Amino acid sequence: MEDIKVYDPSHPEHELVLRNFKKAFNCDGCKEQGFGPRYRCESSDCDYVLHEKCKFRSETATHDFYPDSTFEFSYQPLGQCDNKNYKDLDLHPCCLELKNKMLINGMKFKLTEKLTSKCIWCKSKILKGTSEGGWSYESKCKQYHFHVYCIKEMMQESWKTGYHKDEISLSLKNSDLRLGRRLNGGSSRSGKYWKIVKVFMTAVVAILLGDPTALLATTLFNLIT
Repeated sequence: MEDIKVYDPSHPEHELVLRNFKKAFNCDGCKEQGFGPRYRCESSDCDYVLHEKCKFRSETATHDFYPDSTFEFSYQPLGQCDNKNYKDLDLHPCCLELKNKMLINGMKFKLTEKLTSKCIWCKSKILKGTSEGGWSYESKCKQYHFHVYCIKEMMQESWKTGYHKDEISLSLKNSDLRLGRRLNGGSSRSGKYWKIVKVFMTAVVAILLGDPTALLATTLFNLIT
């Protein structure tokens, strides 16, 4: 199969090639961590890399959470707009892929901007250093509450403490015990729903890292076996 090669305005010096490695990387576009597919410069003196979603896109995009808004790709957040009919909204290209609603083995999760209860990870309704909650997921049963940011932080923290920083399956295992203790105080109810919550968080992490298919399938297999 022929390699997919592109030129991106963020790196006009060399062409970028679409690769898929099972190793973590830092995107040179958004400066966030990624995993799986990425556009990579293969020049001998350069190692520029982009999330697949961070490559420049000329088409506009929409998200169900903001049904009246249309998004255009930009290399940096734009300044505040004076048009009162325009909402000052910015979305990371990978966050644009997050689902407004998710159904995991019968448990429903919904995207929200305000938690009704404290995030299981950070133990707060608002994000540290801010005055707001940011995008979060809540289960319909109101038992599980997660900031999207905290799900990503949990994974990054596990990477830092793991022996093999590039293995996401190990990162999930490292976080299991600590997060399991936070689910309803370690009660039997948490055990009943633990696999569902892990699958849900894996799906979110996979999207944030830019690998919403292969990564999720691998982790699901690990959970089942």
